[in-house]
Amino acid sequence: MKHISMKHSLWILSTIFAVAAPAVAADKLSLQWGQLAPQVEGRRLTVTTTDQTNGYRARCLRVETDGLVIENPWAGGQPLKLDRQKVTKIRVDDRSGRNMSRLEDKTGPTLDLLLQSMLTPAAPIGLVGTPVVAAYFVAVTPFCVIGDLFARLRPALDIEIVD
Repeated sequence: MKHISMKHSLWILSTIFAVAAPAVAADKLSLQWGQLAPQVEGRRLTVTTTDQTNGYRARCLRVETDGLVIENPWAGGQPLKLDRQKVTKIRVDDRSGRNMSRLEDKTGPTLDLLLQSMLTPAAPIGLVGTPVVAAYFVAVTPFCVIGDLFARLRPALDIEIVD
């Protein structure tokens, strides 16, 4: 009887370690500078540079050919540009999903346009298109929410620039 409970305990411990290990270790990715934007824009980062070893913790606004533009951690409204040559390490701290925001960005303006067309000669398009877009939004929303929830469980991402 002890042997069975020992196996059971070992199996439970193995499962816990298998599930917890990815939460502790960071994912690693090697990218060229030109491939960086989709991974970092709009996300919270820790950027280490040659002149700031503690790193800058801020949201990335955009990636430019000669540098990285982030929210200035010291001055609220002013963006801060980090020179590309000085960036030594990028860690993406916020890897939350963006599925719901992308769904809203795509369907919201389309739905507005269709609703506005109802008072124009293009009313038949609005009458047919509005329920189609609304049904698409309702059908896809649960999948976007689930995807966003699972994305929050992903560990931080360490990016190495290989140019």
